[in-house]
Amino acid sequence: MKEIILVRHGEPDFTPPLKISGKEIPKLLKKYNEAPLTNRSIPPKRLRFLAHNSIVICSDLPRSVQSAKRCGVNPDIVDPLFEESIPPHFQNDLFRLSPKNWLIFSRIVGFIGFSNNGESFIHTKKRAKRAADILIKESKKNRVLLFGHALFNIFIARELIKAGFIGKRVPAKKYWEFGNYRLL
Repeated sequence: MKEIILVRHGEPDFTPPLKISGKEIPKLLKKYNEAPLTNRSIPPKRLRFLAHNSIVICSDLPRSVQSAKRCGVNPDIVDPLFEESIPPHFQNDLFRLSPKNWLIFSRIVGFIGFSNNGESFIHTKKRAKRAADILIKESKKNRVLLFGHALFNIFIARELIKAGFIGKRVPAKKYWEFGNYRLL
């Protein structure tokens, strides 16, 4: 039986500002992408066990690689292909929103076609297909565990389900949560 596990990384040591303008989004994303994990972000025992008995794949972002290391393993593959998609955003100072509201707004306009300064929905889907193909190929050797990112893991999960794997449509919402995908 082939098995792929999609994990949302541990909690990054990052506190966003209360409100930002569109022009501040790139700086915020850079700081978030460079943030290490918090000291209090501890993986569950079950996840540590699974990581020790799997091919471990990570994006090249610190929160992904450090998640593997918190589980006591070094990643077998580190690839920027598995990074979170960059949300589209406006470069203006017209109004200020919380980062969470900017993200929601960016994802909504991204799904309807807006992709300025970010990754288009179509490109994210194509990248997720390539990522799923790598995971499927590696799963022929052993169980595969990806320390990935919330939204991009959802895109990968869709591709795995299209390829015949059984699993949840949304693999994980919280840090350290994971979804299992099996091809029987």
